[in-house]
Amino acid sequence: MGKKLTINDIARLAGVSRQTISRVLNEKEEVSEATRKQVLRVIEEHGFQPSLQARSMVTRKTNTVALLLPDIKNPFFAEIVCGIERTLREKQMNVFLFTTDEDLEREVSFINLAQNYNVDGMILCSPRLDDANLRKLIPNISPVVLLNRDLEADGAASVMVGAQHGGYTATKHLIEQGHTRIGIIVGPPLARSSVKRLEGYKKALEEHGLSIDPELIVTVETPNEGIHRLTQHLIKNKVTGITTYNDISAAYVIQACTEMNMNVPGDISVIGFDGVILSQVMNPSLTTMALPLFEMGETIANTLIKMIKGTEPYERLTNIYPLLKKGNSTRVK
Repeated sequence: MGKKLTINDIARLAGVSRQTISRVLNEKEEVSEATRKQVLRVIEEHGFQPSLQARSMVTRKTNTVALLLPDIKNPFFAEIVCGIERTLREKQMNVFLFTTDEDLEREVSFINLAQNYNVDGMILCSPRLDDANLRKLIPNISPVVLLNRDLEADGAASVMVGAQHGGYTATKHLIEQGHTRIGIIVGPPLARSSVKRLEGYKKALEEHGLSIDPELIVTVETPNEGIHRLTQHLIKNKVTGITTYNDISAAYVIQACTEMNMNVPGDISVIGFDGVILSQVMNPSLTTMALPLFEMGETIANTLIKMIKGTEPYERLTNIYPLLKKGNSTRVK
């Protein structure tokens, strides 16, 4: 296998300077059309691909973004990543993906690692890192877009799910169907969205004159673990409806109900959150608070692109609200 060509080799073959090659690669205007065509012809003939390192030395840009997520297995994140990746790819930008399993040390380690790669920007979904430490990191990693984290700081923007609205609407839907004993399975307590969904649940109950029973509010410590036990607890407390923090947890609730010989929706109505593809193919199909996940990914990527380029205004805070999507897992009581 022959030696990989460098910018210096291409400059020699094209009969121009190394600086001219750099200007052509970076689409600078101060090159004549004849010279540009000559350089591009040589590049094509020899299949030259400039290294990221070489290009970044000239442009101070790597055209690379770091994406930090807690769990890529969750279809909520998978669909968002598709929107992010496609949007960045259309702009000739690359993505480094890091997953942390919601481990604080891994979060900090990956953020530092991304800095070493000299990425142009970051997208962070960081549920474990507290606000104070995140504020300290942002000046070194900006521009950064935070997913589901509203933190006012220079160099940071946020794209937020309207979790309180979702919790409120889901609970209100069950109330309107005649349910008065409604349980809620709340996500991990450190997640901001868990707090907001619970606020929405309580608001709906209060507005409809229903008491808030602490026995009907249960929380998972780790995503999607212990849901069978929590479902048993709620059923023993005579709920007729359950609202959950995502569609996967709703699927586990339905499975638990089936194992307890409870029919969904005949005995128990269940509502999920997110609107992932899973919700459409379940039996019964899931009533859920659906989000435009792919479009969320596009919004996140476009916001970061604007921040990186610095030539267009961008929204510091974007709220995306879920809509009730009716399936067959709820019915009038």
